[in-house]
Order: sequence, then structure tokens, then C-alpha cells
Amino acid sequence: MINILKIYFLAIYFFIGYYYSYHISCLLVVNVKNQNGGIIKETINANITDDSITVELQLLDSTLITQHIDFTNEVQIVQVLLLGEEERGQKPYQILCFVNHIQANEFISPDAITKLRQKNPGTVRVAGDNKGVFNVTIDMKIKLKDSAYISRHVNTLCSEAPDTTFTSKVDIDKWATVPGMYLGNLLQTVEYINYKTSKNSLKLCRDTGKVWSHCLCTMEVSIPWYPCALKYCKDHIGKESSAIESYRCGILTCAKTINFMYIVKHKQYCLSIE
Repeated sequence: MINILKIYFLAIYFFIGYYYSYHISCLLVVNVKNQNGGIIKETINANITDDSITVELQLLDSTLITQHIDFTNEVQIVQVLLLGEEERGQKPYQILCFVNHIQANEFISPDAITKLRQKNPGTVRVAGDNKGVFNVTIDMKIKLKDSAYISRHVNTLCSEAPDTTFTSKVDIDKWATVPGMYLGNLLQTVEYINYKTSKNSLKLCRDTGKVWSHCLCTMEVSIPWYPCALKYCKDHIGKESSAIESYRCGILTCAKTINFMYIVKHKQYCLSIE
């Protein structure tokens, strides 16, 4: 009986060791300065098992931004949670999701994130390189029931945004070239945003006075600080040698702003101008 119990507990011990050796995640909390000079807190979580990274930040106006990178499928999911004004009859909050293709080299890997350590956690970080503004034109909505064909993380992050989860045909075509992705399945997950309107007469929602007219809504999302590449330094191999070798000596950090643009049926549906 004792031997059986010993074997049982040894099995549990090895299972736990196996689980934690392969299900590794890391949580990094940093103070960063945004483009307006305000100080906000960012949380970066890396998950080696999922091959993913999640960046979360709360803006000074209480808007919550979640950026999730699925490295396996080359998918970026940006969730924007906007607080509503109940005295104006709005919901307590509204969620928008933008799902786009991303190159794996735009971010350092989850494995590299887990190796990062902060010597001074209270330091306010400023990105070393500002990548500028990226305009992304949206022309498709994602059907959440089939969204796993793009990434299983879409439904997890966007379950409360069944009518406001967006992507584009450009991104669909890029995903079609990713190993393991199939264009036929990808097309099954989306439908075109197809309101009858002349693109030439389409105005920005903030510039139109017609509440019930179609207009072009813009949602600007700024990520003020993220690890975008590994930093390598060079040094001589030995005192007597002229040979030089490269070694990893830190990270490079970036900032970027993504300007998502999409058509809404009525001006009141453009939450970003409220």
C-alpha cells in the first residue's frame, strides 16, 4: 500500500514539474509616459504555452486598451473598452475589437519577455523609437461563432462585441499565406460592411452635423511603450583576439499609434467622438 501511495505522489510531483516547465508565463508591470506627457501603468503578460503576449493599459480618461498578439497565427487583437455616460442613456461601457495581421518581428517573442527583469520598477519608461501613426481601413465585421479560424483568442477577448469586432480584406489575404490558415475558412468568418453610400461624399463623423447619416468613424489607439526588438552589443572575444562577437544586452522599445477607420450607419454609433 505504501509503495502504491509513493508511486502516486511521485506521479503527481513529476506532472506538476512537467506542467510548470511548459506552461510558463510572465507578468511585467511598467510605468510609462504617453504622448501627452501623462504617466500611465502598463501590464505586459507573456505566455510561452499560447505563444502570445498581452499588453493592457488604462488611459487617463479611463478607456481600457488590451493588445493581444497571437504569434502562431500572426494575429493582433486590439480591444477598446469605452466607459458610457448613464445620464445620457448610454450603456455602462461599450467594447470595440479590431483584429489585424501582424508580423512576428514587430514584437519580441514571449520567451524573451519572460526573461526581462526590472531593476527599478518605479522608473517611468519612455519608448526609444516612435513608429508614428498607422492608418488601418476596416471593411469587414467578424462573425464570432467562426472566429477560431482566425485565432481562438478572438472570441475570448471580443465575446461582448458581437457587432463591433472588425477586420479587413487586406488582413484576410495576409493570413491566407500563414502556414495552417486556409482562405476558405477565413472568408467564412467575416462579412463586408456594406452601407449604400458614396465614398466621395462620405465625411468623418466628427465633421458631419447629420446624426442619421453614414460617416467615417476613426478610433485612435496609442501604445506608448512596448518591447519591439532585442538589443545586441559587440565585444572582443578575448583580450588577445581581434575577433568580435555579438551578444544580447537588452531590448529596444517602441511606441506607435494605430488609427482604425470604418464606416458606421449613423453618427451616434461612432463611440470615439462621444
